[in-house]
Amino acid sequence: MVVIREEDFIRLLKYALAFCEERCPEGRDPEACYVLAESLKALKLKPPPCIIDFGGFSKTVFIKIIEDIERRRGKPIEEALEEIRKNGYRSLQDQIDEIDGHFALKLKEIYERRKGEVLKEVEA
Repeated sequence: MVVIREEDFIRLLKYALAFCEERCPEGRDPEACYVLAESLKALKLKPPPCIIDFGGFSKTVFIKIIEDIERRRGKPIEEALEEIRKNGYRSLQDQIDEIDGHFALKLKEIYERRKGEVLKEVEA
């Protein structure tokens, strides 16, 4: 375990948040997004822009994104993503569904695996 001063941790979070604001979704790392979003929430700091786009950042939100794609495409998410991969993008919605679908699947798995564990307070 590594202990870092809260001020330094906040500085790192703000630095990482700049990536979200300038470059996301290109090159985003779902695990890093999870840590960033949960850390910002725990410290009551400004959330990443995707929270507004997605309407939140939780397992429930990502399950809803998956269900929306499944409903729109009429098939399970894995089949929908495979179809897009095989056929390529035929519309902007295909591209959005692929990007958000992969991201939502990964975040759902991360929330299940990590069960909200990000920060622990330590006595100084």
